[in-house]
Amino acid sequence: MNKFFNTNETASVDNYPYGRLKCIAKFGIEFKTGKGFRTTFQTINPKTQRINKVKNSTYSPALLMYKNEIGHIKYAHLDFYGNDGINKNCLFMYENFNFFTPEQIKHIYEHVFFKIKAEAIAMVRYCGADFTKLKPILQQATDNAIIGLKTGTNVFNLITIDDKAINECKQPNFNPFVTSQPISLLSFNNQ
Repeated sequence: MNKFFNTNETASVDNYPYGRLKCIAKFGIEFKTGKGFRTTFQTINPKTQRINKVKNSTYSPALLMYKNEIGHIKYAHLDFYGNDGINKNCLFMYENFNFFTPEQIKHIYEHVFFKIKAEAIAMVRYCGADFTKLKPILQQATDNAIIGLKTGTNVFNLITIDDKAINECKQPNFNPFVTSQPISLLSFNNQ
């Protein structure tokens, strides 16, 4: 069973490999408004007992640190990519809501809102979906993301997207990269 940590907690491992030696390693999560979450990792040099420089990962929309069943520190990376990713990661957020701070929750709700909006734009541009048919399918999810953003309450379980209904909005055999008029190379040369 995985043991999750609050986002402001650090985890320490005593026998972390340091070349042929062992050292103390500290794992954590850093959050910055407007950027997101990133992992932090720091070791103590076993020869000198000096603290080494912190190593940071790149920013991610949401992270949660946990210790797995064999005692290794791992991170749950939430990217909310695609309809399935939004559904799966919002359910994860609902189940693990209390591990995040109010500021982090606000950031995640904003990210989810913009991901839903980006999915809608992508469906129209790259799948030929009719936005008037797409909007009612996505409306409840966007409304719930806004409620969560405004109130800070846990409504992540109400942010779901019906993937089957979304796929029915796609135009069959739609190709956004085909031009509607043939382009003649000769017309470029005559200018």
